[in-house]
Amino acid sequence: MQEVPVRHPLVRRLAAHCGAAVLITGLLTAAAPAASAAGTTTDLGATDSYTADLAVGAGRVFVPAGDRIIVADTGGNLTGNVVTGLSGVRELAVNADETRLYAALSGSNEVAEIDTASLAVTRRIDLPAYPCPSTLALLGERLWVGHGCDTGPGGVVGLDLSASAPAPVAVGGEHPHAPVLAAAGDTLVVGRTGLDHADMLVYDIGGGSPEPRGTIDGKKWRMHHLRDLALTADGTTLFSAADAPGHFTRYDTRTLAATGTYGDGWDGYASAVALGSGGAYVAAGRQWGSADLTLYDAATGTEMFAADQPDAELLPDGLAFSGPDVFVLLRSSTDRLLLWRVTGVALPASRLTVTAPADAYLGSPVTVEGRLTRADGEALGLKPLTVIQYLPGWTKSPITGVTTRQDGTFTFQDTPVFELPPYIGEVIYWVFWDGDDSHRRSSASATVTVRHRSTLTLDGPQSGVVGTAMELTGALTADGGPPSPGANLTVRRSVSVGDLVGKSVKLPPVTVNADGSYTFTDTPAVAGRYSYLVSWSGDGFAGPAEAGHQIMVQ
Repeated sequence: MQEVPVRHPLVRRLAAHCGAAVLITGLLTAAAPAASAAGTTTDLGATDSYTADLAVGAGRVFVPAGDRIIVADTGGNLTGNVVTGLSGVRELAVNADETRLYAALSGSNEVAEIDTASLAVTRRIDLPAYPCPSTLALLGERLWVGHGCDTGPGGVVGLDLSASAPAPVAVGGEHPHAPVLAAAGDTLVVGRTGLDHADMLVYDIGGGSPEPRGTIDGKKWRMHHLRDLALTADGTTLFSAADAPGHFTRYDTRTLAATGTYGDGWDGYASAVALGSGGAYVAAGRQWGSADLTLYDAATGTEMFAADQPDAELLPDGLAFSGPDVFVLLRSSTDRLLLWRVTGVALPASRLTVTAPADAYLGSPVTVEGRLTRADGEALGLKPLTVIQYLPGWTKSPITGVTTRQDGTFTFQDTPVFELPPYIGEVIYWVFWDGDDSHRRSSASATVTVRHRSTLTLDGPQSGVVGTAMELTGALTADGGPPSPGANLTVRRSVSVGDLVGKSVKLPPVTVNADGSYTFTDTPAVAGRYSYLVSWSGDGFAGPAEAGHQIMVQ
């Protein structure tokens, strides 16, 4: 047995466990850019670092916080209501018609039943022989309770809530700690916690009493320190979140085999998982990764949305859907509990494209174009867009008045103004659409490298004689002055004899003098029209330039 590792808050994980490469056929995933922190964030007024759950029902969001349950509305706003008189609230569960809320009370060895309308505690179910009830799974009138204190051991008991005084019935044997639970359809899954190899025990509950169906082997699938589970409504598909292998794994509860993964082992510690829109979407929560929240298409594994709260960490089991929104429970760098409402993530996707020239010259306008559509390519009509221009150093300024046309296209022009040296550099145009009641928000960006304009001249004789050296001269300027020291020019020559044009030949490179001037010579071997092309590829300060000259050789 290995204890759960203690981690320093907010230290971002740079590498996953070496065993993250699980040898199963993973779902193909398409990367999506992380979005800014969308929606609203509410300080819950609590500093309980051990809270790790939330539940949604009856138009409310319930968050346990030590000896009480904090209540917010589905807009993410505190209602002012608090359920008190509770001891060591751990996990919550809401029944199907959202009239009752159940709370595991590890401090008093009870399960509390709460009326979601009045918020009154209507019943307390004593579990004196099963200390520290901590996790819950509710299906109809059957409630399964995972119990176990920090020092263990633990286990699972079942309760028939239709009885006036439910008698606990033990399920399976002893566990080292309180297991995580999930129940749906005719399936109950009991996941062992605090272990290097986290087995998940699958039970058939279609006949009433749990009957062992088999074990999803934690060693086989390299599951370390299991955090959370979620089941589809029919109970046939299980999703797990564990420290390793780092990605979220999908299992078939009939065959007990892994059938796919979401994300990869380098994204951070997988800590919470929830299903939305009838199981169509997987909300995945990570600690110390590049994004706190990622939304995947459950069928294809495609990453559809990602967002991060850089000054807070997601708590295990801290995800819940509310219609198209996702609620996330966070702990700030000052140990404050935060409720983050991420809006519209389960709505149908929109697609935003942005294009701009890769290079531009200082003082010249930049034209940015793009299009906003549904995922199938159909236009969304007239929609206002938010455009932010980022200059080097992340100085930002808004560009207002940008709206899509009826066909979804949009165009705007901008002339970047640099107020700080070096007065040139990369300019990023981020374009956002906030979404609506029917489609999810989207964003895209384009980067333009803005440099000074350079000029190149080339002069020489108009005529020459075979076998006699010819001298050509010129000058390179960048922003009206000499270029960077050591600039090299490329020289190419071609010779035309009558109607025949010879192959272009590259001559030795030419180095520009400190004042921008340069000189080179060439000795013609045959008569004809000699064409010279001198070019400079540019640098980080100025753009490319070229110049040409012709000499008739006799």
